Amino acid sequence: MKKHLLFSLTLVAFIFLSACSEHKPVVNYQELRTSLISLNSSLSHSSTDDITVLPFTEGYLQLRHALLSSSLNEPDVMAHKELDYLRIQERYPERYLPWPSHIPVLKNVEGRVSAEELDLWLKFVMTKLKEADESNIRLNRFERDAIIKQLEDSNIDAPSRSTLLAYLNDYKSRAMLGLHQLPNGKEWYQSKLNFYGAIQESPNKVLAMLSKIDEKKSKSIVLNTMPNTQQPYILELLPANCQRISGLNWRDEFINVPSTVAKCTKAIEQHKALIVTLMAVDLGIHYQGWSQKQAFVALNSKLALNEQQAQQLIANIVYFPATIFAAYPHFLKP
Repeated sequence: MKKHLLFSLTLVAFIFLSACSEHKPVVNYQELRTSLISLNSSLSHSSTDDITVLPFTEGYLQLRHALLSSSLNEPDVMAHKELDYLRIQERYPERYLPWPSHIPVLKNVEGRVSAEELDLWLKFVMTKLKEADESNIRLNRFERDAIIKQLEDSNIDAPSRSTLLAYLNDYKSRAMLGLHQLPNGKEWYQSKLNFYGAIQESPNKVLAMLSKIDEKKSKSIVLNTMPNTQQPYILELLPANCQRISGLNWRDEFINVPSTVAKCTKAIEQHKALIVTLMAVDLGIHYQGWSQKQAFVALNSKLALNEQQAQQLIANIVYFPATIFAAYPHFLKP
């Protein structure tokens, strides 16, 4: 493991230094993926790599930018598209919300970083949230509540824990759940539609297309697979024998979602009505600015859900915008 970490850090250092020169360093796909996995060790519940930097600190952002700025020596087109997508995501306000609330960061780093390091990171989180608030960038209610619960459940011995908890208890979360309400939120969402669904047209045109695809079955769709907040729900719908294609994005558990879904068309066809419904709700939340109540109504009009299933589906859509659209190209085929 130490050898693996040393390799990753050496590659990161090489890329970081090379980024200052006129020519971008050339790396192969596995080198880049390995380095991104190591960089995001604190964001993965299964990682055993040493943690070198904590999420969205200045050091993290510099190393990530250096990695994403490299030139990829890889013939697979989708690998290049994913790298381009990750570069685009750097433009948006994610860095102002440094704690991805669906990730149990405190549990992930327990015993792997010092109390002093963790204390500094929690102070950093609060500082960034205050800076974000000044720019009208705020957590939604799901995100705020999830972070509060993690802080309450944790036994970490860090003075900043109680300070951050008090701050969040008085924190005013944004009214809507989706990207719609964030600065450049619609453009941010469009960039996700472009990558996951290969969609170039506007969300309004996509909505019109979905209304044509919708089978309008009178019988409610039964949800057999319980959603969670650890991976995009579209991946949960795929059987185990559908090969997961390696990816570069920690948010998707380093799975290339569009490539994976494209190889599992039988599973997608089987869940067609469900997926179309979820696409419409995804657009509603992230593009049209739906409230949680509106999302509940839309889901319950098509699906046979209990309250917990509906809540989990909405949370999954909130945490993984547009990922459900990885199935969209399949529905456009004649």
